[in-house]
Amino acid sequence: MGASDLAVSVGVNLLWLWSGRVGGAEDYAVRLLSAIPPDAPTRLTLFAPRGFAESQPALAERHEVVESPAARSRPRRVFIENTWLVAQCRRRDIAVVHHFGGTVPWAGIRPAVVTVHDLQPLDHPRHFGLTKRLYLRMMLPWSVRRAEAVVTVSEFCRRRLVERLGADARRVAVLPAPVDSPSGGPNRPLAAAVPDLTHPFVLYPAVAYPHKNHEVLLRALARLAADGVDVELVVTGAPGPLDAKLDQMAVDLGVGHRWHRLGRIPRPVLDGLYRQAVATVFPSKYEGYGLPAVEAMARGCPVVAAGAGALPEVVGSGGRLLAADDDARWAEAIGELATDPVARRVLVEAGQSRVRELAEFDSAAGLCALYASLAQ
Repeated sequence: MGASDLAVSVGVNLLWLWSGRVGGAEDYAVRLLSAIPPDAPTRLTLFAPRGFAESQPALAERHEVVESPAARSRPRRVFIENTWLVAQCRRRDIAVVHHFGGTVPWAGIRPAVVTVHDLQPLDHPRHFGLTKRLYLRMMLPWSVRRAEAVVTVSEFCRRRLVERLGADARRVAVLPAPVDSPSGGPNRPLAAAVPDLTHPFVLYPAVAYPHKNHEVLLRALARLAADGVDVELVVTGAPGPLDAKLDQMAVDLGVGHRWHRLGRIPRPVLDGLYRQAVATVFPSKYEGYGLPAVEAMARGCPVVAAGAGALPEVVGSGGRLLAADDDARWAEAIGELATDPVARRVLVEAGQSRVRELAEFDSAAGLCALYASLAQ
């Protein structure tokens, strides 16, 4: 009997993963699945939407990918999860099904694993549209109860699952995204991404959702401008609901020429921005993890983050933590890092030390061990 015959057959539900539309959840899933070594005691079948294999060729090369009928709308996807996905798993004799999208279908193969990135839909429901809010208010608690195991990304999220939903802490595994290794090679010229950038800049890689709190950075920028400190703000990420409001706010505060909203950019360009920014600033009021902060530290970029959600746990001593809405303190921290190379170097070294600590944890091995325990 070969090693492949002893491997646990795992079905991975990625039907929600339309590339470029789901942000951090996509990065997490791709990074964790990519970290599973070829000789791991698991055999993965990835059930994904059409076009997944083309958008994720490295994953498609290592694992079987089964693409579903078209399912861009949530009702259509829910229907496919409860019909087509169930039939596919039974046909392939799947032993464990892992739902990476936060919810477990009403029907399906058991044992089931569900990944829950955070409980923001329950903790801050006003950040979501009515339909999504009502759907998740019902499905998140039910999915956590129904799954044999829950995967989440931080101790902060595990605590919220226990406190808010009464989850058994013993069934909740904390498996953060593996720390990626920065790609080598020369930095991409900034002019290609931000042609009118003329001063030092800070970077915020975040879609403009309400909890991301871009406003505090614009107010800090205005304070710095009033003090004669020339610092600009570069924001990346897919289009967000507050883009127009933030554009107008920048103009009203007199810093429109210092506000650069780039949209979603290629990874090599983002890596170049990390390496050349004065700092990565992360004033989010609610984060289940905060992967961009880790990416920044890994690339030698100082991190200033809000002391909220999982950010204190993730950043640790590797960055500077501030009250989310204190624009005076944000202006002070940004100004210091823009003008004091010693302060910046100290924070760079602290961040790189923190990344080494985070890299010691093997999330992929933990995931494979979880699959094996459920298949017994």
